[in-house]
Amino acid sequence: MTIMQIILLGASAFFAFKIYEHMQGLQDPQEQENSAPQKEQINIDALVDEADKAYDAGHLLEARELLQKAHDADSTIPELANRLGFVMSQMGNHADALKLYIHSLSLKEEDITHLAMASELRAMKRFEEAEEHYKRAIALDPEYEVSYFNYANLLVDMDRISEAKTMYEKALELNPDLTAAKEELEHLNAR
Repeated sequence: MTIMQIILLGASAFFAFKIYEHMQGLQDPQEQENSAPQKEQINIDALVDEADKAYDAGHLLEARELLQKAHDADSTIPELANRLGFVMSQMGNHADALKLYIHSLSLKEEDITHLAMASELRAMKRFEEAEEHYKRAIALDPEYEVSYFNYANLLVDMDRISEAKTMYEKALELNPDLTAAKEELEHLNAR
């Protein structure tokens, strides 16, 4: 054996040993999951249930904290963003509520989220933006009378009375028992 062959044999043995060490450090992915410290499992449904109870009891701060924890655990659930946005709105935090509704819409476009956004924008006196969301909500679900009723209320705020009357009438066409729409329409007709 020449010196060169001995050197190559030594180098091969060294690299073989390093590969062996590396392979010993690797685990089956399932083994890695089992050996890793268990991350706290968060039961989102339980948090939402507790938040509902807190909200019903008038404890908005507690409801917000519980929903925030659930949302932090899984921010890909549009309904969580909507619920948290609603509580934020009830607490007077319209800007953060609006951000949550925008996030929810980025996950899934729903008429109810557009209605919530429109409501926030209306509260912030951003009427033209609110109108766009009412229109989108109606386009997504043209059979939901509440969209027409709320849009009519916005139109009254914008002093577009004849259009508001049309929206109240449409709401009543869809649900003749919608007392609030009847009352608002009567009020406008009495002007």
